[in-house]
Amino acid sequence: MNDLALRDSTHRAFCTFRAGAQLYGIDVASLREISTNTAITPVPPAPAVVRGLANLRSRILLVLDLRAMLGMPPLNETTSDSRLIVLKPIIAEDVGLLVDSGGNIVSAPIETIESVKQSLPATTAMNESSDDVQPIVVGVCKLEHELLMIIDATRLSSDVAQVMQKK
Repeated sequence: MNDLALRDSTHRAFCTFRAGAQLYGIDVASLREISTNTAITPVPPAPAVVRGLANLRSRILLVLDLRAMLGMPPLNETTSDSRLIVLKPIIAEDVGLLVDSGGNIVSAPIETIESVKQSLPATTAMNESSDDVQPIVVGVCKLEHELLMIIDATRLSSDVAQVMQKK
């Protein structure tokens, strides 16, 4: 059994969403909620991965642009399909990920999940490749009609913390 299949002996649950045409997922245990509130106030001197700030039920969230984190061009505007994936405070205090669409929960049998091979470059929040960074995409799940790229929310939040300290 690989390290991605620790919670349940037969299945893992992921919140799925899209960035570009690709399907991504984060373990549901890392999520606080999924919100359709995508009213975001830009923060001009922030790094490209920081989309801005959002007020979600009187809590101010730092909104990260998942597309920018993965090296894709950011969307100019959010749409009615856009979602804010809010991480649990234990993962990252008051942080949300802006995604193109999604919010569905998928339960995947562990035998359909494979760890990302070490030969792939490690993609970080700054989209850099390096021998000393951990990849944010840690696995691939074979769904019926497509592949689900599994993101490790803990690694993602630590990469963003490093980015913010450099600025």
